[in-house]
Amino acid sequence: MAKTEISAEQHPGLARSSLSHISIPVRDRAEAVRFFVGLLGAEITLENPSFTEVRVASTIIGLSQQKGGWTAPDAEFPHYAFEVPPEDFRPIKSRLDASGVKTHPIWTRHGVEALMYFRDPSGNLFELYCTEGFQDANDLPHAKGWGGDFRPPVEELSYDWKG
Repeated sequence: MAKTEISAEQHPGLARSSLSHISIPVRDRAEAVRFFVGLLGAEITLENPSFTEVRVASTIIGLSQQKGGWTAPDAEFPHYAFEVPPEDFRPIKSRLDASGVKTHPIWTRHGVEALMYFRDPSGNLFELYCTEGFQDANDLPHAKGWGGDFRPPVEELSYDWKG
C-alpha cells in the first residue's frame, strides 16, 4: 500500500490544538492526591466522590481509582514526562528520594539531556526530563544503544509509599 502524502495545509490535524489533560489509573485516590499535591506541588482542580483532577506542571492529571492498569513493573512504556529546568532537576530528585520514592541515577542519551524515572504509589511511570543545560550532562551514564551501557532500572522502582 502506498503512503499518502497529506500536508498540514490540507489537514492540520491537532497541530493547532493543545493537550487538555491525561487520566491515569490509581489504586488509592486519596494516596494519589497526597502524592501529587504534597510531594509534587500539584493543585486540586476538581474533586468528586469518584474522580480527582490535579494540575501539576501546567497539565491536568485525572486520578481515577481502579484495580489495575498502571505501567508494568518491568516496562519503560507507557510513561509520562515532566520537562524540568536544569536547576530544579537534582532538588526534585532529592525531594523524591527523601520522601521514600525510589529513583535511580540520572542518565543521558546524547550527553546533552538528563533523564530519570520514578513511579507514583500506584506504579504509573513518570520521567523527569531536562532537554538541555544540565551541568556535566555528558558525564552522566549514557544509555545502552546510545554510546553507553546504562539501562534505566524501571523494574526496581516499585515501592510502598508512606506519604
